[in-house]
Amino acid sequence: MKRQLQFLLLTGWLIPAGVALVFFGRWITEIVVPTLKGGNFDQLYDLHGVRYLDTTLADVTIAFVWVTIAVFRWARKQTKGA
Repeated sequence: MKRQLQFLLLTGWLIPAGVALVFFGRWITEIVVPTLKGGNFDQLYDLHGVRYLDTTLADVTIAFVWVTIAVFRWARKQTKGA
Protein backbone atom coordinates (compact mmCIF):
# COMPACT_ATOMS: atom_id res chain seq x y z
CA MET A 1 0.00 0.00 0.00
CA LYS A 2 2.83 2.39 0.84
CA ARG A 3 4.49 1.68 -2.49
CA GLN A 4 1.29 2.49 -4.37
CA LEU A 5 0.96 5.76 -2.49
CA GLN A 6 4.55 6.69 -3.36
CA PHE A 7 3.88 5.86 -7.01
CA LEU A 8 0.76 8.05 -6.99
CA LEU A 9 2.69 10.91 -5.41
CA LEU A 10 5.41 10.72 -8.06
CA THR A 11 3.19 10.26 -11.10
CA GLY A 12 -0.17 11.69 -10.03
CA TRP A 13 0.66 15.10 -11.49
CA LEU A 14 0.01 13.57 -14.90
CA ILE A 15 -3.73 13.53 -14.17
CA PRO A 16 -4.19 17.33 -13.89
CA ALA A 17 -1.70 17.81 -16.74
CA GLY A 18 -3.82 15.55 -18.95
CA VAL A 19 -6.99 17.38 -18.00
CA ALA A 20 -5.25 20.66 -18.86
CA LEU A 21 -4.30 19.30 -22.28
CA VAL A 22 -7.88 18.25 -22.94
CA PHE A 23 -9.27 21.67 -22.00
CA PHE A 24 -6.60 23.45 -24.05
CA GLY A 25 -7.46 21.26 -27.05
CA ARG A 26 -11.15 22.00 -26.62
CA TRP A 27 -10.37 25.73 -26.45
CA ILE A 28 -8.53 25.49 -29.76
CA THR A 29 -11.24 23.49 -31.51
CA GLU A 30 -14.28 25.28 -30.08
CA ILE A 31 -13.07 28.87 -29.75
CA VAL A 32 -9.93 29.59 -31.80
CA VAL A 33 -10.77 27.77 -35.03
CA PRO A 34 -14.30 29.22 -35.34
CA THR A 35 -12.89 32.67 -34.53
CA LEU A 36 -10.35 32.32 -37.33
CA LYS A 37 -13.20 31.37 -39.65
CA GLY A 38 -14.98 34.63 -38.85
CA GLY A 39 -16.88 33.89 -35.65
CA ASN A 40 -17.34 36.39 -32.86
CA PHE A 41 -14.93 35.59 -30.02
CA ASP A 42 -17.14 36.96 -27.23
CA GLN A 43 -20.24 35.25 -28.60
CA LEU A 44 -18.43 31.90 -28.76
CA TYR A 45 -17.35 32.18 -25.13
CA ASP A 46 -20.92 32.99 -24.08
CA LEU A 47 -22.25 30.09 -26.17
CA HIS A 48 -20.06 27.44 -24.55
CA GLY A 49 -20.14 28.83 -21.02
CA VAL A 50 -16.83 27.18 -20.09
CA ARG A 51 -13.73 29.21 -19.31
CA TYR A 52 -11.28 26.87 -21.03
CA LEU A 53 -8.10 28.86 -20.43
CA ASP A 54 -8.92 29.50 -16.76
CA THR A 55 -9.51 25.79 -16.20
CA THR A 56 -6.32 24.96 -18.10
CA LEU A 57 -4.30 27.39 -15.99
CA ALA A 58 -5.73 26.00 -12.75
CA ASP A 59 -4.92 22.42 -13.79
CA VAL A 60 -1.39 23.33 -14.89
CA THR A 61 -0.83 25.10 -11.57
CA ILE A 62 -2.01 22.04 -9.64
CA ALA A 63 0.24 19.78 -11.73
CA PHE A 64 3.25 22.09 -11.25
CA VAL A 65 2.78 22.27 -7.48
CA TRP A 66 2.29 18.50 -7.34
CA VAL A 67 5.47 17.72 -9.29
CA THR A 68 7.42 20.29 -7.25
CA ILE A 69 6.39 18.63 -3.99
CA ALA A 70 7.19 15.19 -5.41
CA VAL A 71 10.66 16.27 -6.56
CA PHE A 72 11.48 17.92 -3.24
CA ARG A 73 10.36 14.83 -1.32
CA TRP A 74 12.39 12.60 -3.64
CA ALA A 75 15.49 14.83 -3.30
CA ARG A 76 15.16 14.91 0.49
CA LYS A 77 14.86 11.12 0.54
CA GLN A 78 17.98 10.78 -1.64
CA THR A 79 20.08 13.13 0.51
CA LYS A 80 19.05 11.44 3.77
CA GLY A 81 19.83 8.04 2.33
CA ALA A 82 23.31 9.02 1.10
